[in-house]
Amino acid sequence: MSEELHIPVMAEEASSLLVANRNGFFVDGTVGMGGHAEAILRRGGERLSLLGIDRDPAAIEIAGRRLAPFAERVRLVRGNFRDLARLAAGRPADGVLLDLGVSSFQLADAARGFSYMIDGPLDMAMGPDGRSVREFLATAEERDVGRIIREYGEERRSRAIAREIVRRRARQELSTTAALRDCVAAAAPARDRFGTLSRVFQALRIWANGELEHLEAALPEALSALVPGGRIVVISYHSLEDRIVKRFFRREERGCVCPADFPQCRCGRAPRLRLLARGALRPSPEEIERNARSRSARLRAGERVSHELV
Repeated sequence: MSEELHIPVMAEEASSLLVANRNGFFVDGTVGMGGHAEAILRRGGERLSLLGIDRDPAAIEIAGRRLAPFAERVRLVRGNFRDLARLAAGRPADGVLLDLGVSSFQLADAARGFSYMIDGPLDMAMGPDGRSVREFLATAEERDVGRIIREYGEERRSRAIAREIVRRRARQELSTTAALRDCVAAAAPARDRFGTLSRVFQALRIWANGELEHLEAALPEALSALVPGGRIVVISYHSLEDRIVKRFFRREERGCVCPADFPQCRCGRAPRLRLLARGALRPSPEEIERNARSRSARLRAGERVSHELV
């Protein structure tokens, strides 16, 4: 996929919700090809600055070219968004954006092994710190393969698929996406073959990159990095991600974690977040028509509140 064809999902909604301070400091924790970062920079004033973080060295290189017109207002670093505070050198942020999941650029690169539609090495790592799917499928116990597929792909046929993987690897190594695709397809019903393939590849990608664990760690990190009035926007693409974000937002909006039958709060935990939209925002039908990848997107946004205002 060329850089010109990259379309950031819900860029207008994300940037308009995020940029309350037009000359503030913003962090794009998943800068990718720079589409959302560019929208943030264009919406802000001339003194708005941005830190872009990504695990993928190739993405950093592409984003650097896209964001070159903004010169010294942009700093790009390779890293994981769970280390946001360290990568920002402790600088308080006026906004944090997390656009989760795999990018169209990564899906289209056969060498990355993310897609069952293109044959390539069975990799799926978003960066040098990713786990090896090929090694996992070659050595893991059948029950562990099934567990990963069930937990991260929400796949009902996880046991049958794991059994087929173990059976086939006894004859030959599963080292390519085509080999894994054929293996999964053999255990999937024809009526849901593509859905099953999507869920299995998703599960292995999430496991390889520790996506859910990193998200769990990154959300409190991002919220703590915000100044009062600073905003956080998260775009997710499947139910596992969105569930984590939704629960975190609700917990931080509520503050108190005392049991419901307590007559008064004893934990002393104050709300830290005010929701900017009740529930998740969805892309418009027009955007889905322009960019099919956006159809599963869910956007949630909140604003950091100070304890003094509660």
